[in-house]
Amino acid sequence: MVELQHPAEDVRTTRLRLRPMCLDDVADMHLLREHPEVMKYTPTGPATDVSQTEDWVNGCLSRFNCYNFAIELLPTDETQKTNRAIGVLGAARAPEVGYMLHPDYWGKGLATEALGAFMPLFWRKYESVHDYATAEIDPEHFASQKVLVKCGFVLWETKEKNFQSPTMGLRDTQVYRAPRPGTRLPERDA
Repeated sequence: MVELQHPAEDVRTTRLRLRPMCLDDVADMHLLREHPEVMKYTPTGPATDVSQTEDWVNGCLSRFNCYNFAIELLPTDETQKTNRAIGVLGAARAPEVGYMLHPDYWGKGLATEALGAFMPLFWRKYESVHDYATAEIDPEHFASQKVLVKCGFVLWETKEKNFQSPTMGLRDTQVYRAPRPGTRLPERDA
């Protein structure tokens, strides 16, 4: 179940809260962005200094087209409310969507839950702009492939040797697409 707290700004799922990212998130975002495994498949690699993360957050907040949300874990009987972001997701360059989650929370279905809750926001925000969403991932990022497929994305194309990873060299990119609900993706060129 997805519950909108404030249209397109605050969403709660069974286990998560998605809210607009803010400057107060710099420390939590740095825990993500300094982690080598989190940043393994990104164009920048790990942040080496909190000022790099602060610049990134400021950039997201100042760009009109950057639509990012912090992911918080809701309290349960086993966990206490911390108001800490455990991840981030959004559309920094629509129609492309992306997400990151701290490794402590991997393998629990939280990325799928977060992306599933975000997509209705994406479709509303870009209602008359985009008929599909995309996600670009490394072919070896198997966990992300599973998240995307569970959220209705399909492998659209593979771009060969088009991405220079700071840690892994020249890489292929898999492009996944999801159609706007009620529509279909166009036929692919042969």
